[in-house]
Amino acid sequence: MYEDVCYKSPFLKEVIFKADFPTRVQGVEKGLSAKLSNLILRKFPLSEPQKAHAQEFQFSGGTNFQAKSTEIMQWLFHSQKRDKTLAVTQDSFSYTNRAYKSYENLLEDIDEPLKAFYGDYKGITAGRLGLRYVNVIDIPNEDPLEWRDYLHEDMLGIIDFNQDKDYLTRMFHILEYNYDGLAIKFQFGIANPDYPATIRKKQFVLDIDAYSHGVRKPLKVATHST
Repeated sequence: MYEDVCYKSPFLKEVIFKADFPTRVQGVEKGLSAKLSNLILRKFPLSEPQKAHAQEFQFSGGTNFQAKSTEIMQWLFHSQKRDKTLAVTQDSFSYTNRAYKSYENLLEDIDEPLKAFYGDYKGITAGRLGLRYVNVIDIPNEDPLEWRDYLHEDMLGIIDFNQDKDYLTRMFHILEYNYDGLAIKFQFGIANPDYPATIRKKQFVLDIDAYSHGVRKPLKVATHST
């Protein structure tokens, strides 16, 4: 377990778990089984199926490719407070939590639905598996470019590097790591919610995205996602 760390205003805004399938799962577009739907509805009682658009890129040799947009069915389930969402399509199984408590709580939410999904659609695997934590620090009524009292100075060098600060619209870093197949993308900086207008709001984003590529067996998807 973890030590309790409490903030008056938590910075963690969203946690996203997503399993992408290497090929489309046939049958999902028509609907989920009653057994699977009822299981999901226990924790996500608000069902809102809707149509969505998926983008496909098809290469025809050399550097030529075509972009194709197709309409797919998206089965959405929300928690009672709408602070958690589970989404199932032919292409992916995803879970978004905007009231995150712990990793154990996340597993409790997705473990049974994910196993039941794999039980309904035999032989499928996850080609890409990701877990993402998005932190957003909002501090009103202060200089939007002054962060020394809140963040380590080594993360802020690019701010002092600029001379024309009044004209800045965005300052963002991207660091990517590869740990033997486990990729981690760390994005941080001032994304500016008012972009492309100049920076006026004091907001700093810390976005950590961990993911892996390669075939994953059903029972290992949720428990081996970090």
